[in-house]
Amino acid sequence: MKETAVFEIKSVMHRPDLIYFTWNDVGGRYHVYKDGIHLYEGTVPEFSDGDFKHAKLYNYSIERVVGGDVVDVIALQTSAFAEEKNKENPLQSLVMTTIVAKTQIALAWEEMRDVQEYDIYRNGVFLQTVDVNRYIDRDFALDESYTYTIHSKRPLLKSEERLNVSKSIASTLFDWLNRASSKEEAAIESFSVTKVIAEPKRLLTSVRERENLEKVDRWAFRYTTFLADEWVMNPHPLTLNRYFKGDDRDFDPNGESFRTRVDIELAYDLERSPLFFTKNIGPSIAYNRLKHFREKATASFDGISVQRKDHKEGEAGFHLTHAVGNPLTTAPKIDYEVRAVLRRDGTFDLTGTHDAAPHHEVYLMQGSRNDWFPIHQVESKGLAWMAPVVAWEYWRISNFTSS
Repeated sequence: MKETAVFEIKSVMHRPDLIYFTWNDVGGRYHVYKDGIHLYEGTVPEFSDGDFKHAKLYNYSIERVVGGDVVDVIALQTSAFAEEKNKENPLQSLVMTTIVAKTQIALAWEEMRDVQEYDIYRNGVFLQTVDVNRYIDRDFALDESYTYTIHSKRPLLKSEERLNVSKSIASTLFDWLNRASSKEEAAIESFSVTKVIAEPKRLLTSVRERENLEKVDRWAFRYTTFLADEWVMNPHPLTLNRYFKGDDRDFDPNGESFRTRVDIELAYDLERSPLFFTKNIGPSIAYNRLKHFREKATASFDGISVQRKDHKEGEAGFHLTHAVGNPLTTAPKIDYEVRAVLRRDGTFDLTGTHDAAPHHEVYLMQGSRNDWFPIHQVESKGLAWMAPVVAWEYWRISNFTSS
């Protein structure tokens, strides 16, 4: 006997060699597409896929056809389990499933070890805290885009082991650098996973209607680190360089003052789709205790590098690493890492990790729009959070688009 439920996904199952999902059988014939390729047609409301790359995002469309016309659509985005987990950033291989139907937006994600609860935000507004790895939203408009962010935390149980630093040395160092924060707070890892979802009415159109949509010819990426304060006191009390000049600004993709800035452009519209890479480092300027100028220097570019990553035609990306210090004092370096996939169909998937200092701001730009889209902005917790004994910040952002 057929179910009378609405046209929604019923279950999704992941195994290392399988992605399998079912949906409510509401009558008609069903067509399943993966990234625009027609893979299934029939009346059985289920689909199995064993042809995929691990940790790669795939966009599925399930179309319900009656009398030759597409009368309803479910859009599903997911990935397969990674064969090997990235120990440096667990979010890179995290499986997240996004389902969009006329009656629901559903998010489900792989459980994270030692995480007890997740805070759910929509368009920056807190919705609720859940103790399970899923969330369903039924209060949404079909003609609005939505950004969901899942925040979670867990203890950094092996921080001392990772760095081979004794607990007493780590505690003393952190206390000396930052009296305002506790060692307990410094040993908490923070995670944020963000999904940017296009207007549901665009996702819920037939694949045929989307065939002629324009592709993204250019992607631009910008990562900037900066000191928000005008003056920054040197944590070493005996130095003659008592103060450093800060950047004296807030988040701004075009902010003129910064510690470091990396620009990457991927040009799909040029032969061989070249990757352009630019790196800039702001000067370090030191002053004495009366804030009189003492010296000025610029750090080396050697700590910034990019490796291009090609996956297939129309799907390329990069691996960016960054470790830049202050050339005028002995201090921890600004460390961060980003892995990115920027597809020509408009899908992006970026994963990063960094110290909780200084301010970090990351932006994307599509085509020639000339407007930066903020994908990650984090305020500094204080220069002590650059120390190697402190937990990192982990983030991932991807989108579900109709292209």
